[in-house]
Amino acid sequence: MGLRIEEADKEPKIVDEMIPSVLRETNFKLRLFGEGFTDETIIAFTHVPEDFGTPCHFMVGGEYKIKTAGPDSGLFELVSPKPSDDYKLYICAKPSANVDFVHQGREQWKILAVHDKLLPLWASLILIVILLMLASLFSGLNLGLMALDRTELRIIANTGTEKERKYARAIMPVRSQGNYLLCTILLSNVAVNSTFTVILDDLTSGLVAVIGSTLAIVFIAEITPQAICARHGLLIGAKSIWIMKIVMGICAPLAWPTSKLLDYFLGEEIGTHYNRERLKELVKVTNHVNDLDKEEVNIISGALDLRKKKVSDVMTKLKDCYMLPINSVLDFETMTEIVKSGYSRIPVYEGHRGNIITVLFIKDLAFVDPDDNTPLRTLCQYYQNPCNFVFEDVTLDVMLKQFKEGNKGHMAFVQRIEEGDGDPVYETVGLVTLEDVIEEMIQAEIVDESDVISDNRTKKRLLRPMNKLHDIAAFAGHQHQRVHVSPQLILATFQFLSTSVDPFRPDMISETVLRRLLKQDVIQHIRLRGDEDKNDPKRFVYQEGKAVDYFVLILEGRVEVTVGRENLVFEAGPFTYFGVQALTQNVGLAESPAPSTLGSLQNLNMDSMLRHTFVPDYSVKAIVELYYLTIKRSMYLAAKRATLMEKGVLNKGGTNEQIEPEVDKLLREGDTKLDDIEEKPSPPPATATPAKQFTPSSASFNTNSTFKSRELEPANQEEEKLLKK
Repeated sequence: MGLRIEEADKEPKIVDEMIPSVLRETNFKLRLFGEGFTDETIIAFTHVPEDFGTPCHFMVGGEYKIKTAGPDSGLFELVSPKPSDDYKLYICAKPSANVDFVHQGREQWKILAVHDKLLPLWASLILIVILLMLASLFSGLNLGLMALDRTELRIIANTGTEKERKYARAIMPVRSQGNYLLCTILLSNVAVNSTFTVILDDLTSGLVAVIGSTLAIVFIAEITPQAICARHGLLIGAKSIWIMKIVMGICAPLAWPTSKLLDYFLGEEIGTHYNRERLKELVKVTNHVNDLDKEEVNIISGALDLRKKKVSDVMTKLKDCYMLPINSVLDFETMTEIVKSGYSRIPVYEGHRGNIITVLFIKDLAFVDPDDNTPLRTLCQYYQNPCNFVFEDVTLDVMLKQFKEGNKGHMAFVQRIEEGDGDPVYETVGLVTLEDVIEEMIQAEIVDESDVISDNRTKKRLLRPMNKLHDIAAFAGHQHQRVHVSPQLILATFQFLSTSVDPFRPDMISETVLRRLLKQDVIQHIRLRGDEDKNDPKRFVYQEGKAVDYFVLILEGRVEVTVGRENLVFEAGPFTYFGVQALTQNVGLAESPAPSTLGSLQNLNMDSMLRHTFVPDYSVKAIVELYYLTIKRSMYLAAKRATLMEKGVLNKGGTNEQIEPEVDKLLREGDTKLDDIEEKPSPPPATATPAKQFTPSSASFNTNSTFKSRELEPANQEEEKLLKK
């Protein structure tokens, strides 16, 4: 009268609306409803539909004996047979083994169906692997591609490595359709996961399929790919972009309309954007992973803060500014003060300091002679340098833009509006320069060779990070000189001697003694007349073969130098020096070792008692009006003695001011006393040596490419070398 499947290894299906179907070759329990069941009842199946009570033909499978018999039903345990062309099975039954099977009828409620698996086992396994790979890909791209912001992709495409740029350009066209890509990835991921569950369910029971699919999807298709794509999303996205294009085409009928709805309701994706505060904070919080050092982070932060800061925050107050009154005279003292100030632009005021009328540029003083005592007003009226005035609430980004244009210079005066009972009054309160703006931008102080105050707000004073500058005023007033030259030239002479001529370096002659030495009568002048003989002895500074005891440095003019037996001739100009051997002790040696120490007073006294003369094998003759410095050996030894005396006083805690009068006295008297000593009979000159005697032609003068003293080779080779030099 009917049937029902009680239990089955695999969940049965319903086909043709009411026929239960079991999976082939699986165990199941079948309950038949009717009458006449006994403990010997046996059933079988056939594909042939017949009427109830007719004999059964062409039975399939085996015979199954009843397990439990009841008055109106019987329970059977069976193994489903293999389906043939017809999936429907009709029931044949017999009460005992000694009778024939009788067909139970063709009604729908008496039919059992058998179905096969969707795919063969090998195909199901392959499909499961493919589905897991696709699920992993879609899950990873969901994080990898969607996490790649369009702004970030453009940055990588412009600034990344060659491979990164290639990957970013491949991804950008697909990533630009953000909602379409998102719908495609999610739709594909859900479809793949659902298919995977169905295939797995076809292979196993329902509970096993649920647990297995859940574990496989979570660990294999979700966690692992997303962890990988979170770090390498650019690479994986670029390599698999062609798959996404194919999937987007397949899913277009559903994904594209959905994406358009999202675009309409949510708006188009614009990507990540940062304001100033966020961008500055981004640089700071990622400092430990990016390759920026602290100074670069400060520069970025300072540049972003320019718009928030005003010139009143960074200006130098008017009381701290170095300024000049318009009625000043550009004499030597004023120009010395300007040079010592260290500024390249100096405000000029009239009346009171707040009334700034122009700016003096140091370059404007290039052609001004301090001896002319030029009025500052005259110079300012000639150049007419304009003043740039700004209000104190102007932001630094505006000031930087003005300074970049350069139309109004790189310095501006800050004004404040004072409101009272009458009209508003503009009050000048300070000045701001391009350096001030740049210091705020880089968040650090720019300390150059002229800076005295390092910070406009704290007014902290710093030592200048350079060698100390020599004060020009220290060379003014050379009362002992018969021939006067400008203090600027004396300063240049001092710097040249102390840095470029070995006997006058600070370890031999101290700077204080050298300054006092240059104040003595050491400047010589040769004035030429038109009718004068070119070989007039008055023109000669050195004559070949004539012994001398002084050192010469050309200051102004030019000389003609004649060298060797071949009379090689060349000209020399300012700051060429001759006769270093006249000052040194070991005149006859090819190479005088550099003294490691200054020596002692006993050694100096011994040197002064010995007669050392220098016989040049070249001539030096003035060809134009000439100013030159001469320092006798006696005065040089006195300077060395003064240096020893100075060191002794300083070691005892004294000061230079205490010994300067003694130094002057020693230098003035030393020349006369030592000259008297040298008038006594003495051995032959030190240069009178045997056949291979030293001829100091190459060591006794110096041009810009200084000749080093050495023992000469034969004359023709020496002259050839001189010509090459």
